Amino acid sequence: MVDNKLIGLYGGAFDPIHNAHLSIARNCIKVVGLEKVIFIPTGNSPTHKNLTAHHHRLQMLNIISKNNFFEISDFEIKEYLNHKKTSYTLNTLKYFKENNESTLIFIIGKDAFSTINKWYRWDEILRYCHLVIVDRSSVELNTNKIPTEVKIFLNDNLTTDINDLKKYRQGKIYPIQMPKFEESSSKIRYRLKNDLDIKKLIPETIYNYILHNRLYSLSGHNK
Repeated sequence: MVDNKLIGLYGGAFDPIHNAHLSIARNCIKVVGLEKVIFIPTGNSPTHKNLTAHHHRLQMLNIISKNNFFEISDFEIKEYLNHKKTSYTLNTLKYFKENNESTLIFIIGKDAFSTINKWYRWDEILRYCHLVIVDRSSVELNTNKIPTEVKIFLNDNLTTDINDLKKYRQGKIYPIQMPKFEESSSKIRYRLKNDLDIKKLIPETIYNYILHNRLYSLSGHNK
């Protein structure tokens, strides 16, 4: 039996980081028993998202990482800047697996999981980690309308026993329920561009950073 530390990996654009991201990370630490959560901002999106400059997204993450349970990794950003590589989750998981003795828990939202079959070599992901699916709605995960191959992938690897995440090094999918949040990065960017209030959606320190650097006032990258 394997009984070791569980490390959460939380990928995304974080453009910007907001209260829902932080609540998800804290809840995963509490419910799953994670030693820490490592935020991994996207370097070069496979879906060609037009992202805010990497140094701003990294700095906003660094502002909130003073929490002892949060860390930041610039792996995907460096892979893009140094090697022009696209940020594929599988490659990121390989890197962390090769450089970490702990069991890796990749945190993913239910909506993202429902289209995971569009990801690069998606069916290999569980070779390197467990998945924790964060469900922020009242709709049960198994009744969600997702592609048949994703349903099979889910049902073949699903566990409702949280101890399985420590018993095995990889290969399990564990869903957790959370309250529904109003926050989303796209909503925050929209509200900022239209001079609408966002103070309840993001930490005050992030709000101040955005204002100071005049982010999201125009479409496209911010230098």
